[in-house]
Amino acid sequence: GRVIYFHHPPYVTEATKWEQAQTIAIRSRIRNVLNKVAQAINSLNQNRPIVDLVLNGHAHCMEHIETLDTGSADSNINWIVCGGSGHSLRRQRPEGTDLEEYFSVNDEKKSKSIAHSHLFVGRNGRGSHKRRPYSGLRIDVKEGSPPKFVVQPLVADRYQGKWYQPEMESFIIEGVGNK
Repeated sequence: GRVIYFHHPPYVTEATKWEQAQTIAIRSRIRNVLNKVAQAINSLNQNRPIVDLVLNGHAHCMEHIETLDTGSADSNINWIVCGGSGHSLRRQRPEGTDLEEYFSVNDEKKSKSIAHSHLFVGRNGRGSHKRRPYSGLRIDVKEGSPPKFVVQPLVADRYQGKWYQPEMESFIIEGVGNK
């Protein structure tokens, strides 16, 4: 399998990150790198993304995002952000689970949906009902080409003086050719 890890996520719906200059710069740079890799290997398998899974940290949440057709080699990739292990967790952005990019065509501003968030764990609730769940992941890799990833979100939450560990269902990430 092809798994890469780096710190700053290029795709994330955490409230403070999507429009942040760092996020935009990382997204542009990783696209350029993946486009060059795809060109160098001549996109050997058109049905399989250039990368099977990308792991990131930095954003104060846990999230599973899948890119759509971005027009680049970062299309149809699963991205997991696991930065939700601290006190300063953040909320999901008010715009919700779909990410769009804006571009200009003949001086007209247009948008394109480029990614969708399937899971978000972060700060929620208000006042005395505010919750800040700590999160982590277990990822089991099953054999095959491309491999299958069984992702088990792990969450613990201290709320009103007690620890809670909500059961979260695992989910499977499979290569495009296996779906």
